[in-house]
Amino acid sequence: MFSTPIKRFLFIALIAWIGYFVLVATTAKASAAPVIGRCPQYETLLRKYNMPIDVFSPIMYRESRCTPKAIGWNYRKGMSYLDCKLSPAATYRRCKAVKSFDSGLLQINSSWVTVTATACGTKYGDLSALLIPECNLKVAKVIYNNGKGMGNWRATSSARSKG
Repeated sequence: MFSTPIKRFLFIALIAWIGYFVLVATTAKASAAPVIGRCPQYETLLRKYNMPIDVFSPIMYRESRCTPKAIGWNYRKGMSYLDCKLSPAATYRRCKAVKSFDSGLLQINSSWVTVTATACGTKYGDLSALLIPECNLKVAKVIYNNGKGMGNWRATSSARSKG
């Protein structure tokens, strides 16, 4: 069907263009509509760390769909997953295309390596601890309490219902 690279490129560009406009339309509606998703199975843990449940449960849902082992990759400008060979997460994060990654329920960025070691009592550099719900929420609590507020979750927190 798409025998030449140019035809394939044009087809992919068209799909990406359509996807962009669908995303923009969906995002505009999302800010007006309440977020239905929550993570009730982790609300007790949010309560334990005295974190606002009505704020963080929907964020948790939007960030990871309540999946503790979720990992999101952030790529360097002009690069993508295509620049990395498929491999386990431990080696994938060393790919030259990966700038940083987000882990766990609240998608804590890998730049919080020192806070993770301190809050979770783990060895410096062991970010796999962020895949454990308790550690993920401990780090989120530190970030939230130390003046960073909702800045780390600004995009997802603004999409939640105000009422």
